[in-house]
Amino acid sequence: MLNLQNLKNFLKEQAATIRITKSELKAYQKNHSGYDGGYFKKLKDLSNNYRHYHIAYSMLRGRVYENIESANTKVLPDMDKIKEIRDAYTKNVCASQI
Repeated sequence: MLNLQNLKNFLKEQAATIRITKSELKAYQKNHSGYDGGYFKKLKDLSNNYRHYHIAYSMLRGRVYENIESANTKVLPDMDKIKEIRDAYTKNVCASQI
């Protein structure tokens, strides 16, 4: 279970980073006439990465993809990336601990 706890902590850190980046983006846009200064791309990358880790974490806890995201999601996640994340966090875990 230690690996799942590490993954949960990583998700919390990523969420905090996303919140900080959003506030930095808003402040930058306010001071620079609406330009994003590269913050939008950074925010998009962070959010996409968080999404994949969140899906992997939820699947490791026993949920199926259809119950994690709504059916009207237009952009499907990279399932290969999700599998890599799941494999990395379950490498040394007994099946009864998943």
